[in-house]
Amino acid sequence: MPVKIFRMWSPVYLGTILLWIASCSDSSEISSYSIPKEKQSPLTMDNLEMAQPIWDVPSGWKPGKESSMRVGSFAVEDENGSALDISISNLLGDGGGLLSNVNRWIGQIGMSATTDGGLPNYVSDITVAGKSATLVKASNKEQTLVAAIVKTGDRSWFFKMIGESRLAEKEQANFDSLLNSVRFEGNDEEEE
Repeated sequence: MPVKIFRMWSPVYLGTILLWIASCSDSSEISSYSIPKEKQSPLTMDNLEMAQPIWDVPSGWKPGKESSMRVGSFAVEDENGSALDISISNLLGDGGGLLSNVNRWIGQIGMSATTDGGLPNYVSDITVAGKSATLVKASNKEQTLVAAIVKTGDRSWFFKMIGESRLAEKEQANFDSLLNSVRFEGNDEEEE
């Protein structure tokens, strides 16, 4: 039986010894290698070329939870422990469509889904950064959602505040201030 084990492991031993001998050579010559640059994916190139929003953060807003989907994240809490989550994100195209976004968001505050015919109960037109935008507002006794959707080129930007209703009412002016401060910088072709 020991002979079988030796035969089975002998290639490994031989390889290890040869590798050890090769590594012991005295080579003071420096070698360099050229690695071809990777091609950028269309998504990466799109990110480099897209118009980027900048905004002013209202006083009292603190950094919020981080996420790979968010380009901005803020949190507001009051002395009673009530909290708001404010996020800024973007998606390609219309981000799934107005109806699906509204239904997802109102579901986050415990409200039932709506239909195309019910959208006017939640949606109105506004202007953000000189662009036509959509404002979404929904509220129940405990929770409020306010969101703005701004389209630039082939992207939709989402500015969303969600949380306790009384605190959201107090912070509405700050959220409006955030929206009023938004400017887009980047590729001029992104402008509508």
